[in-house]
Amino acid sequence: MNEGLLQRLHTLVPLNPSQEKELCKNLHQETLPKNTYLLEAGGVANYIYFVVSGVIRSFKQVEGKEVTTWFSFPNHFAVPYFSFAYRQPSQDSLILLHDSQLLSISHKTLDYLLSRDKVWIDINRRLLEEYYTSLQNRVTSFQVQSAKERYESILKEHPDIEEKVSLGHLASYLGISQETLSRLRARKKKKAKI
Repeated sequence: MNEGLLQRLHTLVPLNPSQEKELCKNLHQETLPKNTYLLEAGGVANYIYFVVSGVIRSFKQVEGKEVTTWFSFPNHFAVPYFSFAYRQPSQDSLILLHDSQLLSISHKTLDYLLSRDKVWIDINRRLLEEYYTSLQNRVTSFQVQSAKERYESILKEHPDIEEKVSLGHLASYLGISQETLSRLRARKKKKAKI
């Protein structure tokens, strides 16, 4: 069992040893190469992923351009939640930006666990609350923060993000042009030297 996953789950709801064992028995572990699609837009999300190593990028096609909607880094979950929960086609594609190690659980297996033990219902609810809060914070950031503030905020949350994702993907995620991101980075570096 991956310690990162257990620690992450214990921040949501404590698990006893038999619940940990049950989860371990139902997890799928895989190592996949960079540029592997975990889901393509139009497909239904059948898995929740937990990133052990690597980065997952979620994006939509908008007017012929890829728009990055989120990143999942190590010790985070990745799932287009509405597609997964409501069995609807996803508007997002999920792709690996690096060779990655992932743990996954299928929709069918999660339903099985939910029917057997209330703890999985609690964990599912807490993950949904986190997903909603994260989504709300992202929407609010576009309403009240400048591009510079959004950039500084993502650097505070993920200081090494520029080493893990391309500038084009990061600019898209921040809702700015690559040129604007380059200017923000140059100002930040200049300020750091002073």
